[in-house]
Amino acid sequence: MLVLCLGNDILRDDGVGWAVADALEASLPEPRIPDPESRISVKRSALSGFYLLDELTGWDRALVVDAVKTGRHAPGTVLSFPFEALGTEAGPSPHAVGLPTVMRLGRQSGVPLPRWLHVVAIEVDDMESFVEGLTPAVEAAVPKAVAVIRSVLARAPVCAPA
Repeated sequence: MLVLCLGNDILRDDGVGWAVADALEASLPEPRIPDPESRISVKRSALSGFYLLDELTGWDRALVVDAVKTGRHAPGTVLSFPFEALGTEAGPSPHAVGLPTVMRLGRQSGVPLPRWLHVVAIEVDDMESFVEGLTPAVEAAVPKAVAVIRSVLARAPVCAPA
């Protein structure tokens, strides 16, 4: 299982994905017996668009973590939904804008992409300032996002349906 945390840690709140990755890695127990079916790999990436194919190729299951700025939720709100709920080719994040298109075209081309995909998004306030560090509301959301991710991972299928 891949947990792909997207963002850019020098664009203020866009770094929330990487902060979540740090906290998630610290909270995951080391497996006593290596089991490829239950192994969780946490990865940070600043890539977007078709470059996401490189990140997602070869994984059967993936959870994508990203910052979003919809204006419909207070900064720090954690949203969790199956990928199919995006339902549109445009989204509120520079990374999500192309994700539905990337997945659709990649699958049509036979790229081995995840059959199970889930999104955890954190509503942010500032993704434009060249500043390291999150705004207070977004920083406070990191532990909640980790709890949501751990809950989703606990319910995720062991092997995605064909």
